[in-house]
Amino acid sequence: MRERQPGVRTVFVRNPRYWGKIESNAQEVIFTPIANPATRVAALLSGEIDVMEPVPVQDIARVESNPGTRAIVGPELRTIFLGMDQKRDELLYSSVKGKNPFKDVRVRKAFYQAIDIEGIKKTVMRGQSRPTALMVGPGINGWTAEQDKRLPYDVEAARKLMAEAGYPNGFEVAMNCPNDRYVNDGQICQAVAANLSKINVKINLQAETKGTYFPKILRRDTSFYLLGWTPSTYGAHNALNALMRCPNDKTGAGQFNLGSYCNPKLDELTEKIGSETDQAKRNAMIKEAFQIHIDDVGHLPLHQQTLAWGASKKVELTQLADNYMPFKWISIRK
Repeated sequence: MRERQPGVRTVFVRNPRYWGKIESNAQEVIFTPIANPATRVAALLSGEIDVMEPVPVQDIARVESNPGTRAIVGPELRTIFLGMDQKRDELLYSSVKGKNPFKDVRVRKAFYQAIDIEGIKKTVMRGQSRPTALMVGPGINGWTAEQDKRLPYDVEAARKLMAEAGYPNGFEVAMNCPNDRYVNDGQICQAVAANLSKINVKINLQAETKGTYFPKILRRDTSFYLLGWTPSTYGAHNALNALMRCPNDKTGAGQFNLGSYCNPKLDELTEKIGSETDQAKRNAMIKEAFQIHIDDVGHLPLHQQTLAWGASKKVELTQLADNYMPFKWISIRK
């Protein structure tokens, strides 16, 4: 790194002492943060910059049709999901007093079945998402198509579940959401709020910038929230350990299980998965752990978002599903 101006620009140069092969002819890479999405797109289309990400879903076709640029679109490993406080005896931010409706699996299932995920895919994500029933997506070891089947979108069934749980008239609850972290995150939460209104749940949406959002939810100061997760290991154990295990401050397990979902059997399996070297046995335990979480409706999985990068046609680069962009694989056509 030759220059670092936080929030302004960072200049990287080739390292002549790098141990491996650099499959690039770029001598210098300048990273320039541009906060406004429309400004980023305009800078790419005008040739002011050579690469940008992410491309807003509504601008993918525009970037692709521009003579000097192209859109690079592919699947991402990140799964977007909703979590609920399942630990407190009374929710922090709800009209329900003296008890916690999210402790009832019927309420969690009702929320799940009231969400029109295909509608979100079509209208919010412009087709650039893959609805999921699991907390991990294809490409992650342990994922199976067999288990990746969502509960049906069924408002009437959801209303019936709410009534059985003792909430025929619904209730109010605050929902925390970032509006600048994931693809169309704020709009996703707005769509979820509209969906849940059909089962008489009034969502008090609190959307905010990631700089204030994450400190709030990471201290578990939330009743209902949206989060995204990419298993850095490409393995299901990563998600199980971070998102689905009972939170344990001493071991770090469940560090991002912000609603404190907890099932001792899933914990036991996740512990064994972490040390099992027989792949068949390991996958069987992952499948069993996932099924426990599915049956519990531990979280509300939504979708894997699609990666969308924009690049000048003179630039060659490699898109990885974990959204990393190694500079050593970026080249400039001569």
